[in-house]
Amino acid sequence: MERMLFDDTKDNEEGFDYKKIFDDCFVDLDVIIDRPPCALSIGQYEYKGNMYDLPVHTYGEFSATVAPSKTKKSFYKSALIASYIGGTSTKYFPNIKTHRDSDYFVVDIDTEQGAYYAQHAFRRVQIMTGNKYLNYLPFAMRSKTPRERVLFVDALLNDPKYKGRIKFISIDGIADLIENTNDIIMSAEIAQKLLKWTDNHKAHVHTIIHKITGADRPTGHLGSYVLKKAETVNFLERENEEDIKHSDIIVKHKYSRGISYDDFAFNVNQDGLPYLVESQFTKTNIFN
Repeated sequence: MERMLFDDTKDNEEGFDYKKIFDDCFVDLDVIIDRPPCALSIGQYEYKGNMYDLPVHTYGEFSATVAPSKTKKSFYKSALIASYIGGTSTKYFPNIKTHRDSDYFVVDIDTEQGAYYAQHAFRRVQIMTGNKYLNYLPFAMRSKTPRERVLFVDALLNDPKYKGRIKFISIDGIADLIENTNDIIMSAEIAQKLLKWTDNHKAHVHTIIHKITGADRPTGHLGSYVLKKAETVNFLERENEEDIKHSDIIVKHKYSRGISYDDFAFNVNQDGLPYLVESQFTKTNIFN
């Protein structure tokens, strides 16, 4: 029999602590809460005549990239990770700026590819940054079960060697952390996991989720929870549907808790590295 979300008897047996939750969740309006520090900004915005970096991926929050197949989503993931690490990544994406202020650990989890192809993707990060960042931790986890993947992230975040020092995590893709993306209870639980990982460890988690064919939303109940809970949700779209192989990819900032950045485009060069391109579709020229 499926466990109910609300079971008064079971919850009481498990030691529901009303006072602790009250104290943890009460918001004192007389205390100023600072904005969470920024991990990555994309572009800038103007305020009272001054230009400021636009915080898009902040610590203590999670973000999602929603994309159909063949939209170079793993390349975009590499771009975000490389940009966060820094180095020479700005020559590929000058519009994405890191705000990393220490040698934090960066975790890159691939759940879809085997070791050979996953390593090829992981090496893109090293090439784009121009050096070997020693605190970059890539993991190919296709062979593991959804439960093992979730338990692994839990254990990694609480490992004394890394606890408090993991600040950016990428999970490609989040659907592989549960058995069924259309199961509402499983979807709610994994969304709650993302919130706990980010809130408890003050890290930023970036996830990738597939887009429903013919619809402007991600797949399943899981996709619905992601849209509701994420700080930032962007969509990847092909500029030219008739030339999938060579088409530029448009990054659209669809949902945000803050200011949205302008759409931009990228493609992949002859060396297999993603890079920012000027696009007729976006009608912007960020190179000037």
